Amino acid sequence: MGQVTEPAAGWLERFHAFAGEFMTRHKVPGAGVTVVRGGETAYAQAFGYRDRAAAAAADMDTLFGLASVTKAFTALTLLALEARGVLSLEDPVTRYLPGFAYPGLTPEAPVRIWHLASHTSGLPPVRGLDYAIHPSQVGDPSEAFNARDYTGAPRVDDYPALVAYLASETRPALAAPGTVASYSNDGYGLLGAVIEAATGDAYPAVVSREVLAPLGMSARFDTAGARATGRLTELYTSTPGGEVIHSPQWEEAPAYLATGFLKASARDVAAYLRYLLSPEPGRLAVAPEALGELWRSRAWAEHLTGYGLGWVLRERFNGVTLRRHGGSLKGISSHVGTVPELDLGVAVLTNLDEVPVKRLWYAAVNAYLGLPLGAAPFVHGTPPTGDEAALLAGVFESGEPWGRLELVRDGSGLRALSGENATDIGVVELLPGGEFLVVDETGPWDSGRFVQEGSAGGPTAVQFGMRWYDRAPGA
Repeated sequence: MGQVTEPAAGWLERFHAFAGEFMTRHKVPGAGVTVVRGGETAYAQAFGYRDRAAAAAADMDTLFGLASVTKAFTALTLLALEARGVLSLEDPVTRYLPGFAYPGLTPEAPVRIWHLASHTSGLPPVRGLDYAIHPSQVGDPSEAFNARDYTGAPRVDDYPALVAYLASETRPALAAPGTVASYSNDGYGLLGAVIEAATGDAYPAVVSREVLAPLGMSARFDTAGARATGRLTELYTSTPGGEVIHSPQWEEAPAYLATGFLKASARDVAAYLRYLLSPEPGRLAVAPEALGELWRSRAWAEHLTGYGLGWVLRERFNGVTLRRHGGSLKGISSHVGTVPELDLGVAVLTNLDEVPVKRLWYAAVNAYLGLPLGAAPFVHGTPPTGDEAALLAGVFESGEPWGRLELVRDGSGLRALSGENATDIGVVELLPGGEFLVVDETGPWDSGRFVQEGSAGGPTAVQFGMRWYDRAPGA
């Protein structure tokens, strides 16, 4: 498809109908969805309730959690500080955090700020965020379904504790910095500490001063302050049986604010997207042309896709470029991004976890392009042969409690089971270069690649969902 400048006829009407059905099908209590185009808000729609019990409707000013969409705000703040001469993306992290160390990472190849911001530091996935969040969830109804063992769990409740935890970890570093992308919430947590050390101010205050306030956003990090506005949503989660329940306690992790704890409204995010699509000189300290650093791919993330600084990047998607990021924590599913050639921005914010909002985000882009709204982003690969399936089958683990991928024989092919509950997410299809797709009943939505160290045997690891999974011993 060539360059597209005008949307397909009736695209917003088609998208609105699709979004309504999507919210019902996935039992979403409340959501805010916005589409911006040409410097204007083209679509703004709230669905359901911010507080189901009180029958309080969600609206465009309801504050939802952004979860990992926060990372893009952290990266933008770093660019603003670099523009002011406060720090450089090339600075070693130890310039600001002298105690930072991780087994296998050496001073001879230092971890730099941009390595943390692009998930290429070499830090493997570990359990730190889960440990940090857990104390805030004691007594919440959702804990009845949490079977994880916290016996002897380390304290990871401030920046010094995070640095100490990483220094004590036993999972080896993945590779030299700048080599391999593997999603690291811990790395982004450290960026909050870097920002505080570089500025002498609290991370939330710096983000507000450099980004939120200049863009006119009411977004904030502190839960109590957000609740005091009267606009904060309640949170909901699903039981193992599929019932959506109220889960009132917000997850808190002070050492990880920079990784996923910003709260914002759909109206806030619309202002943010308008700025990214058409940055007004002088609005932020960073020059508009320097924003390209956010969208320069640093490493492979998934099929046809790289990762920049806080953004997942794909070129040549039906002739256009996608810049997006999702977020997920308890009571939060979010997806935000832009399509620069179309001057298009889309945001989906909800108050229920495990909602596949990426698919609704893609539906808006597909609607604009005149494609089927539920179309998957990838083209099918090839089912593995029986011999290939036997070689590739196994259990792969990331080090996070939710980080488990099991590839099991399914006839002559492979089926993928994901997470703690071994949820069936589809069948595996192979692509050139060791890459693979996971295909469900609607098409190929997820992708990864096999890592083979040595010349014989099956893969020693996989990269999937932007994380590095090692083959489990004996699997």
